[in-house]
Amino acid sequence: MSVRRGIGVQEALDLAHGLAPELPAEPVPVPEAAGRVLAEDVRAGRDLPAHAGSAMDGWAVRAAETPGPLTITGESAAGLPAGVALAPGCAVAVSTGASLPEGADAVARREIARVDGTTVVVTEAVAPGRDVRRRGETIREGELLLGRGHRVAPHEVAALGAMGRAEVLCARRPRVAILATGAELVALGAPAGPDEVHDSNRDGLAAQAVAAGALVLALVTVGDDLEDTVAALAALLDAPGDGRPDVVVTAGGISAGDHDLVRPALERLGVEEIARGVRARPVHPTYLGRRGDQVVLGLPGNPASAAVAFHLLGRPLLGARNDWWHRAPLTAPAGTRPGRAELLRCVEGPEGLTPRPDQGPHAVTSLSGATALAWVGEDEDGSAGSLVRFSRLA
Repeated sequence: MSVRRGIGVQEALDLAHGLAPELPAEPVPVPEAAGRVLAEDVRAGRDLPAHAGSAMDGWAVRAAETPGPLTITGESAAGLPAGVALAPGCAVAVSTGASLPEGADAVARREIARVDGTTVVVTEAVAPGRDVRRRGETIREGELLLGRGHRVAPHEVAALGAMGRAEVLCARRPRVAILATGAELVALGAPAGPDEVHDSNRDGLAAQAVAAGALVLALVTVGDDLEDTVAALAALLDAPGDGRPDVVVTAGGISAGDHDLVRPALERLGVEEIARGVRARPVHPTYLGRRGDQVVLGLPGNPASAAVAFHLLGRPLLGARNDWWHRAPLTAPAGTRPGRAELLRCVEGPEGLTPRPDQGPHAVTSLSGATALAWVGEDEDGSAGSLVRFSRLA
């Protein structure tokens, strides 16, 4: 298979989605399902509501008998039905969510009713079906609620529980290992000399991976030495059992300089190079490779570039759905160059997308406060007011 070089952003996205590992299914308790990807279609186990019920507190009535006085013959509360049919000329008190007694076809709200001993006087005419929840009007037994491949949002957990499910089948969380490279890297919190930088990529990429639903297995840093790089990557790729990653992410050392050793190390370990280079700033030096069922994503070492490249390609590799369908205008012009796309760290606001001041690949401060990544295509001029695609950062 020939290596794809200098690919466009859309081709890179399609490739990453196609390389996403196939993950086995496992049962997950519904309360823990937020953020998980469904491995089955979830369908309703019964009609919801399971009975005709009241949408308001009031009185179950026969609509044709309103307005007028009605004899009170019982009460139906949620979970405690009246147990008797509604006789002509009568009314049954009902609570929101309670079953309607047989014979009732409407609810007279408390606001239009006056109680006088054992009689309730309905002061207005009530139309048939007023404030009645019909059986199955929310969902019918067997209808689809959420489909296979859907990532469950927190607010959807209640909907899953309402289907009567205690657990659902979900794809196993993708397992990720992260390797940062560079002789200049020093530990977080340690003093850094003028030629040193803090090792921020590892933890930043780990946070992005976790946000995308992954389980991070290992965080490793290695200097600019080929044998050390080979050994570190081999330990990650060949880890036994549950410590074996589905995706290995590297930061730095992926270009073609004398000290860029990740590609030679991966080649020695039998990783097939699939693609190298994306025609977009600041993610050009990006790599995709594969060994068996494992995928390697090589990212630039500059922290802003690494974060942007992971959002672009790491998230789809981990099963995230495409969300580049959003569109909004740029509030300021973007510096564009023919034949190259721009991926801009932006703040999304009511007027559109405002690019952060410094878009350089090294400008880690451009990540601070950014809420969206704008995609100015190769054939777009990036002028102020131009409508561009964007993906929300999370």
